[in-house]
Amino acid sequence: MPKPTRAKPTVESWTPLPDTAERFSSGVAEFDRLLGGGFRRGSHVLFEVDDTVGPADRSLLFTPLLLNFLYQSRGVLAVLPSRETPHGFRTDLTRWVSRRRFDTRVRVVVYVDEDAEVPYVVDLSKMKVTGTPAQTKKGGRDAMAKMVTAEKAVQGVRAKPFIELIAFEIADMLFGADTATRMFFHGIKRARIVGNLVVGVLRPGLACADSVRGMADVVLGLHRSDLGVVVRGIRPVFPEHLVVVDGRLGLPHVTFLPAT
Repeated sequence: MPKPTRAKPTVESWTPLPDTAERFSSGVAEFDRLLGGGFRRGSHVLFEVDDTVGPADRSLLFTPLLLNFLYQSRGVLAVLPSRETPHGFRTDLTRWVSRRRFDTRVRVVVYVDEDAEVPYVVDLSKMKVTGTPAQTKKGGRDAMAKMVTAEKAVQGVRAKPFIELIAFEIADMLFGADTATRMFFHGIKRARIVGNLVVGVLRPGLACADSVRGMADVVLGLHRSDLGVVVRGIRPVFPEHLVVVDGRLGLPHVTFLPAT
């Protein structure tokens, strides 16, 4: 007798886990339970990512969260880690969500001239961080105007809250730790007011690490063991769990297994 085959996942096939009035779901039921019901609205969630963890490893956790927002007509505004590109980010997510949904509700901020001619990219590569005071001021105004337009796109006509995905290495490298910390502080304060979810990615060795960690409501550690990707709760505290592909549903669905 031939073995039964699992249906291949198709675009627009994700069923979102419902949010509550106080919390956003992570897209993974086991993760929500460990977090006490999901991520609080207006909170800053920090993932401290070990150098052993690559983009595909991070996507096991991040993709369900992003899909859970997108399938509820909530957007994503992202500053990606240096090893990732807007095109690659789009290619990965559009395995599970339509290109139309991505292009209308996702914006990726870039500070170098990269994939800049596509509608989902917010090109800040010409923003002046040095030069005359007038040039710097004009560059800041232009950047702010582009960011306002991007936020309106990801909010949609109903002005829904959205995910702000931030790779802290980018601002730390481009602007320095002090400026980066001030940017994060003002961004997080604003996110708390409007109810957005700030998701930060912090790799080892960044000068802004202590300040960023101190501003976070939730701190989670990610590393890779011989068995796979492991997440542990630092704030709130919970033991290490393996993040594995759901054996019944397949990607992008994952489940958590105690690592001990």
